[in-house]
Amino acid sequence: MGRRSKYMLVTGLLSAMTVVAACGGGSNGQAEGNTQAGKEVPEGAGEKREISILLSHNNYQFASRAPESEKELYYKELERLSGYKLSFEFLGHADDYRQQLALRFASGELADLVRTASIDWDVHAGAVDQGVFLELGPLIDQYAPNLKKSIPEVAWNSPKVSKNGKIYGIPLSIGVPADRIIMYRQDWLDKLNMEVPETLEDFLEFAEAVKQNDMNGDGDPNNEYAVSLTDNLAWNDVFSGSFGVRPGAWHMRDGRLEPDIIQPEMKEVIAFYKQMYDAGYIHKDFITKKQADRTGDAYKGLYGTWGAAVYQYPGNSKKENYIDQPDAKLTMAAPPKGPRGENYLQLENDQIFFVLVIPSTTKNPEEVIKFLEWTYTDPEADKFFTYGIKDHNYTEVDGKIVLDPEAEANQGGTLGFVRVSLNMRELGENSESVIAMQPDSDVLIAGYKLSEETTITNDAMYLSKLDAFDGRPELSVGFSPGNLFYDTFVKLVMGREPLDSGFDKFVEEWKSRGGEAAILEATEWYNEFHKK
Repeated sequence: MGRRSKYMLVTGLLSAMTVVAACGGGSNGQAEGNTQAGKEVPEGAGEKREISILLSHNNYQFASRAPESEKELYYKELERLSGYKLSFEFLGHADDYRQQLALRFASGELADLVRTASIDWDVHAGAVDQGVFLELGPLIDQYAPNLKKSIPEVAWNSPKVSKNGKIYGIPLSIGVPADRIIMYRQDWLDKLNMEVPETLEDFLEFAEAVKQNDMNGDGDPNNEYAVSLTDNLAWNDVFSGSFGVRPGAWHMRDGRLEPDIIQPEMKEVIAFYKQMYDAGYIHKDFITKKQADRTGDAYKGLYGTWGAAVYQYPGNSKKENYIDQPDAKLTMAAPPKGPRGENYLQLENDQIFFVLVIPSTTKNPEEVIKFLEWTYTDPEADKFFTYGIKDHNYTEVDGKIVLDPEAEANQGGTLGFVRVSLNMRELGENSESVIAMQPDSDVLIAGYKLSEETTITNDAMYLSKLDAFDGRPELSVGFSPGNLFYDTFVKLVMGREPLDSGFDKFVEEWKSRGGEAAILEATEWYNEFHKK
């Protein structure tokens, strides 16, 4: 498969403001003392324009664990700046969010603005056709003309936000073409006198060395693993691209658009994971390990590598996070090359982080759209979603932003809360202004470049949900808990079934239960799409 590099990360500093890292602690002034700061209160701020919003905490500590009284400070500031009375509710992350959101749709307990993965997500199957979501095109044209200009065209073209030429969702941008990467414990590599593995063979040597040594220095040489796997296999799989395939991808093969999960190369992927599992390089009970616990386990020194995003590097690389490991140090790297020289990781995508929908029960959809327009167009919104609250998280000195990440107000994940969990326009950790302010911005820029260089093409990037998959969530072509591929991967890696016959049985069952019809439907779409 080929690589595509359609977009390059912009790395210039902001011209309107300069970010300065503070030498000492920051101010702890409260937002209430900041009512005259920034711009004047927006027109209509005295009106009671209420909007309820349902989001995910994105596994950020402050969003998931801080008391509401502490979050309220940020809610009130956002209300002051925008002129809207906002009510936020944060559900879980990843599979937890999926399950919790499904219950909300089943009960009808929805907010005015709801985060989802796609307008056709199986969590709310048929929602568009059943009129659950409002059509947003006319509202956007009338009340938010800058939304379309501010969001990449590749995102607006996605079936995650539109159907039959009508817009039902607003895409929130990832901010960069690619951000997936592998984190290595560089101090472990140094201790073992090894370089970052270039090939799978190199990685196996690293894995064996990790197994044989007490890498975290806790006196137990048997509680470290070379690679992290948890119940969230989609996030933790960093080796399938070394065999030229990725779960979730489709590619044209001999005139047919087929998913990568049924290809012979995917059996090679599973065989490699099984080899590592049998050798003890992966936790024996990996499938019971919760993704929510993965970061904490990494900080305990249990893993030598893990799948990550570049924007997680500043937080993950803080030495104080690593318990009794004063020499902890991280390196970002591409996957090792496989038998045919491939080392993909990021799946070519529509650059959508998630999608916002407005349920048809919302009484004031035009106000919701106006609010989102404000988040994209107002300079005060830019500052809030980048730096937090003036005179609390940051100060301004002679027109320059001064933010000390070590200040008390910026501890406990507060900046991640503002930039990601609370951010309704983009994955803020990837924004140019946030990258520019990092002490290791050059490392981050190199990481994003490396991620883009290891992107694998996806011939079905704009493929809408297939009719053949209706009512058949088990046929989905990625790592979704409970689907045929996920269950097969686990069984074969753990040796519950023979590899060859087990994989062949999976392919046959997937095709017979509707997969073959899906291939024919997808191929027809591909041929029609590329006539344009």
